[in-house]
Amino acid sequence: MASSSSSDIGVILNELTCPVCFDLYKEPVGLPCGHSFCRVCIEKSWENGEEDTGCVCPNCREVFPQKPKLKKNVIIANLVENMKLKRGKFGLEVRDTEHSDVNVKEGMKSGGIESFCEVCNREAAKRCVPCEILCCAKHLKPHKQKGHKLVDPGVKIEELRCIEHRKPIQLYCKDDGSLMCITCTGGQHREHDVVALEIAHAELKGVLAAKYPHVSQSMESVASQLRHVQEEEAQTENSSRNAEDSLEEKRRLVCQLVNESVDLMKSEINKRKMEKLSLLGKQREKLEQQMEDLRQGKSTMDTAFQDLEAISFLQGSKDLLKRLETMSDFKSMKRTPLPVLDFSKEEKNLDELITLNKNFLEKIHKGPVEHPEQVDLDQNNLRRLYGRSPRLDPNSAHRRIKISGDLRTATLTRTENQYPEHPDRFDVRAQVVSCDCFSSGRHYWEVDVGSSSSWGIGICLNSMGRKGAESWLGENPESWRLWKHCDKLSAHHNKQRTSLSVPGDHERFGFFLDCEAGELTCFGDSRVLHVFRGNFMGPVKPAIGIRYDGNSVHFVHLVK
Repeated sequence: MASSSSSDIGVILNELTCPVCFDLYKEPVGLPCGHSFCRVCIEKSWENGEEDTGCVCPNCREVFPQKPKLKKNVIIANLVENMKLKRGKFGLEVRDTEHSDVNVKEGMKSGGIESFCEVCNREAAKRCVPCEILCCAKHLKPHKQKGHKLVDPGVKIEELRCIEHRKPIQLYCKDDGSLMCITCTGGQHREHDVVALEIAHAELKGVLAAKYPHVSQSMESVASQLRHVQEEEAQTENSSRNAEDSLEEKRRLVCQLVNESVDLMKSEINKRKMEKLSLLGKQREKLEQQMEDLRQGKSTMDTAFQDLEAISFLQGSKDLLKRLETMSDFKSMKRTPLPVLDFSKEEKNLDELITLNKNFLEKIHKGPVEHPEQVDLDQNNLRRLYGRSPRLDPNSAHRRIKISGDLRTATLTRTENQYPEHPDRFDVRAQVVSCDCFSSGRHYWEVDVGSSSSWGIGICLNSMGRKGAESWLGENPESWRLWKHCDKLSAHHNKQRTSLSVPGDHERFGFFLDCEAGELTCFGDSRVLHVFRGNFMGPVKPAIGIRYDGNSVHFVHLVK
């Protein structure tokens, strides 16, 4: 019983405590809104408030344009006096404050950037959403007791209110995924599936928790693929570097061979030149000596002809005749023909080497070296090596296409879904594209059409327009599709149609995209149905189109 009485007294003490100074009321006064405060507390609160704000209740934030007349609350004052008289009975500490340390301030309302309590000057701990007030740990207590929504001080009130009605957000519409206030339920959400914010929060956390293992597995798979790509990149770098080093070594050897060959031939040319010049020099010296002898003989004859005296002429004639006799024995020197400096054979070898290199360069300039890797079009290998599991992009879906929760199934409905406006959304054609975008490499995915009677599946450039009739898959230069209608299958691109003769009614189709080769290979029942060939000048996305209400098309989840 004593414990119960102490608890009751504690409740009474809380009711007799001023919400500003947190002590028993001293000269309690009441405001027109019904809340009571110590006279000193409320007056100091108003004195520290901003001039254009008026008088504000620190508790409920009601604004009084004119300062209200403060009347003493006699009942509360009497109860306080009685509590002071009985304070020793239950061992309770009841302080009687003189308000010497009360320091209150009027802070900013919604969206304030300050971090101080708007009742006192202490650091704010939370913001009360309904009251739009920052509170310290002490002044937060009455708001907690009343079950008010509390958020961190930095959260802006505007973000927690309905944009249309400016009221607190309390509900969530499952049909269009929008946050709502109570007033919103009377508008376009009248027949929608609306739940409390807390319920939606808990349900969404449950959905995320269920998807979390799959996301983790996908991350591990992508991380593994990323490691393989990085390893292949490193191998490519090493292979390229080794090839370049090998080519550089070959160039060095070729250059060394050519240089040595040319130097050797130049040395041989110089040797033969010197030999021939030596022989020609000897012949030249001999001929020059003969020329000198003849020149002297001619000079002697000229002198004899000029000497007209018979005695002198006859006296020297004996020597002259003797010299002439010697000269008459001169015969032309037989010159042995020297070999011509001929290096045509060596030059021919060099010419053949130059021609060989020219042909090699021409082959390189004509185009890149063909890739030796051949793709095995076995679907099991394609799934294992290049398998992808595309997801649908809700922002691209036509309003009559409903997207499943796992973003893999598209269903055409009779009624339009309340999707928000988006530049990527198809507005005429009942189509949707994938979130996945491929710009390089090889990718394989599969599509389950189930019992759908009319559909179009394929790819489109990410840049393809989404508005108007021109966005129909396969009927423009930026898209490629398989099309089934009236139990007939055909391939379409840029308004060109190719009929396909396919036995049976296939429910599952595979697509293998080779971006570098510019090919999209379409499979049905493990056989190639058609191959689109083109230059994909930009990233492409898997795409789906549906013709009749109730038909569904599903991207298959491929597990490697």
